[in-house]
Amino acid sequence: MRREVAIGVPSLALATAGGLWVQALHAANASLPRFADLSASGNYGNPAGEPVRIATLGDSSLTGPGLQAGSEIWIAQLVDRLQWNVDLYSHAKGGSRVRDVLLHQAADAALTKPDLIVLAVGSNDALHATPTRLFRRDLKALLNRLSSVAPVLSLGVGDLSVIPRLPKSLRPLAAHRSATIDQIHSQVADRVNRVTRVPVRELSDSTFRSGTTDLFAEDRFHPNRQGHTAWADMFEPFLRAALNPTGAPDASSPASLALSVTAALSVTA
Repeated sequence: MRREVAIGVPSLALATAGGLWVQALHAANASLPRFADLSASGNYGNPAGEPVRIATLGDSSLTGPGLQAGSEIWIAQLVDRLQWNVDLYSHAKGGSRVRDVLLHQAADAALTKPDLIVLAVGSNDALHATPTRLFRRDLKALLNRLSSVAPVLSLGVGDLSVIPRLPKSLRPLAAHRSATIDQIHSQVADRVNRVTRVPVRELSDSTFRSGTTDLFAEDRFHPNRQGHTAWADMFEPFLRAALNPTGAPDASSPASLALSVTAALSVTA
């Protein structure tokens, strides 16, 4: 699958008479490496622990283009820290939009009978100018379908303007589009039972903005191992909370931190 930056024609037509489109083509065809999808599927965590099945669905944030191995992907790094014996099944595919996940990943994920589903989608919808009405409709259908199978940990969309590969003149448009998609994600996720939203924008934007190219792979588009480790650290409390069987973690545990962060964000939103 091609790894170019692709900004939808409708959004650019609204933004400019042609200058940004030329820059978008330049960015899309830049002489930079292209990387294949990797798979995080495997067994992780404590072999003596209670067995847990996790299915992942979504885009390249779960396939690690530019990494050396699937075990370096943030979700693999994260579940390997857990006290459970985790079987991880990855159905993610780079470049996927929400419609792709709904049509081509959801059914296969259900067959694994997961205890938890991790979903990361929306960035490609932002960059490819998926109409917001269609994104809302398909995300609602996807979350309803997945949550009927297992609890869902659904990642929001961060500020895509931090991507080094994007020309500076395109970044305001990317920032606006990603903020819009993330807002819709928040609205939809909050209305579906058994869905926990991870506020990626609030958690990671400042880190990736300050890290410049240090957190990105050679294609200057996808996170490198350091970037994936940062994600694993940020998202760990939310995944632990989602897997906690009692719903009442110790006050000093990472799961309690997750619940505190979620509560704080809901108050300030």
